[in-house]
Amino acid sequence: MAKARSVDDEAVAALLTYCALLDIRSMARRRKALSTWPDDDYVACIAWLADLVHNIALGQSREPRWMPWRKRRRRMRWTWRTADPAGRAWILATLEKYGMAAWVPPLDADEG
Repeated sequence: MAKARSVDDEAVAALLTYCALLDIRSMARRRKALSTWPDDDYVACIAWLADLVHNIALGQSREPRWMPWRKRRRRMRWTWRTADPAGRAWILATLEKYGMAAWVPPLDADEG
């Protein structure tokens, strides 16, 4: 496992989108759900994972680079807030696996 390092939401979004794509391909080819999925319905697991990351796969944030960092929106805010406990667990486990466990999820009080 890689050493944990500080990362921003842009890096997290890119990694999670890539990992979700790999997991979806794997499930489609093996016809078997993720090991953490509660049953054998791999199609439902594919749909769940695609739903989890669909809104972060839209490319870079459209906010200008000159905007003060305190006013920038957290790109992962919506994904984190709408994720169920299983989705949050997948996000955190994936980030830990790839050495990004230092990422801090957005708080509900964050602007954006």
